[in-house]
Amino acid sequence: MKNLLDFEELQRLAQDDPDKLEKLRIQWCEQLISEAPSDYRRKLRGLQFRIDMERRKSKSPMAACISLSGMMHDSFDNLRYALNEASGLSEHNTGYREDTTSAQAQEAKVLPFRRA
Repeated sequence: MKNLLDFEELQRLAQDDPDKLEKLRIQWCEQLISEAPSDYRRKLRGLQFRIDMERRKSKSPMAACISLSGMMHDSFDNLRYALNEASGLSEHNTGYREDTTSAQAQEAKVLPFRRA
């Protein structure tokens, strides 16, 4: 991608001109999608839509970051699972993937925070 800014410049924009930074983010995302092979553009636009909706519905930038991080981890977990399945490794002999229903059914002891 052309015309990328260094970290310090991006940080300055975030502090001094967040609207300009947002316009650059949109421009760079659109440029990246339009330069991608045509077979991938529709999927990339769908992914960008999901990202934008997560950001929009989040109550804070940190909440958006956590939500998007969760989406990324879920995607990597699904990829890892598919690769293990394709290579002949399954959840039964790797122990990688947990059944979410049994994981949710487990009980945990809640520890209180000490007050200062």
